[in-house]
Amino acid sequence: MRHYELVFVLKPTMTEEEMASKLETIQKIISSNGGEIYNIDKWGRKELAYPIQNFNNGYYFILNFKTENSELPRNLEYNLRLDEDVIRFLNFKIKPPKKEEEKKEVSETAEKQGE
Repeated sequence: MRHYELVFVLKPTMTEEEMASKLETIQKIISSNGGEIYNIDKWGRKELAYPIQNFNNGYYFILNFKTENSELPRNLEYNLRLDEDVIRFLNFKIKPPKKEEEKKEVSETAEKQGE
């Protein structure tokens, strides 16, 4: 199972409904190609480091997903390139997140060492 993180920026001229629709479309692309989304972060409107397509800011989103389909990242990037509302995106492979149990054990041992 491969884990990926997708960061994308939408145009600042979009309405809330349009952004929700665009996010739903991206989620459908991932799920219809055998992916499973396990985290969605909406960062909101942020200023860009430099102007992109004459925009100085945009709406940032982060999606974490996992899949066994090796073609999913390529299909997703193809669809994002064609979408005019997405002004930038970056999709990359990440290490699998630690399970909650492992996190608890690590924090408990850290507390014991701190005593």
